[in-house]
Amino acid sequence: MKRLLIVVLSMSLIFLCAQHSWALDAKKLRIASLAMGSSWYVYGGVMGSILRKELPAGSVIDVLPYAGGVGNMNLVSKGDAELGMGFPVTGKWAYNGEMAYDKKMPNLRGLVGGFDEYFVGIIATKKSKITSLEDVAKKKMPIHLTTVTKGSVGEFANRQIMEAVGAPYKAIEAFGGKVTHTSFGVITKMLVDGQADVFMQVVTAGHPAMTEIAITADVVFLGLSEEVIKKLSASGWNPATLPANTFQGQTTPIHTIGTTTSLVATDKLPDDTAYAVTKALCESRDALGKGHAGLKFFNPQFGWKVENLGVPLHPGAEKYYKEKGWMK
Repeated sequence: MKRLLIVVLSMSLIFLCAQHSWALDAKKLRIASLAMGSSWYVYGGVMGSILRKELPAGSVIDVLPYAGGVGNMNLVSKGDAELGMGFPVTGKWAYNGEMAYDKKMPNLRGLVGGFDEYFVGIIATKKSKITSLEDVAKKKMPIHLTTVTKGSVGEFANRQIMEAVGAPYKAIEAFGGKVTHTSFGVITKMLVDGQADVFMQVVTAGHPAMTEIAITADVVFLGLSEEVIKKLSASGWNPATLPANTFQGQTTPIHTIGTTTSLVATDKLPDDTAYAVTKALCESRDALGKGHAGLKFFNPQFGWKVENLGVPLHPGAEKYYKEKGWMK
């Protein structure tokens, strides 16, 4: 009888292990981030350290130093990375095949969202006497708008905002103004020298380029009207308020649009792996915050919300959020 019991228990254990073999198998995952030195690359390093500890022994987590908010959606969708950092706004565009993408990526799935807070900071030189972007269209002002290079999330933000206020790039040129796409270093010099009037960029508190511009150039921070924010929200942006004194000279809260960092995968990522990754990150809030100040804003209870992901939730991640009682 005792032998029979041992056999039954052994068979049960084997069955359970087969059912949950992921708990015993090491994982190899690639996380698409951004260039070395960027916040996202650091994020990737922090996440990688957590996953190596929490996933099965021998798991390999590689952080890829490319391709950013727009490019990472392509990498993950094509299978060139199992995981990728993105923004809900770019996730929405990629899933629907709009704005930055010429084809739909219906295989994208969200794991965790709401890691941090990004804002679209909007500045104008005091010399330009611009107090509202809406005035550019109303008064047909010949402004010189300078942006980061085409294809980046920041450039798309510029384009969408100017369209929403009624002054798309072509209109600016028709007013006698111009639009210049260049690097942060050149943009800073242009604003300091008075060669450019307006600059907009997706930033976090302490963003190096925006911090330098606020210190060295004579600029003011501009906000957006409720009407314009509502238009942009339809494109996937979230209403956001840049807290007072985030940057030098910005003494009042600024109503603008924003987004947050999310972690996405595809529907091909096994449910148990998606569950394990989601659980590891959501239960390592303190480690994330210690790894990078931007991650201190993360509240795992809201990691599943569509406004923090931009794409459908992965079933494996959904299982975790429901087990925690955060998602009904």
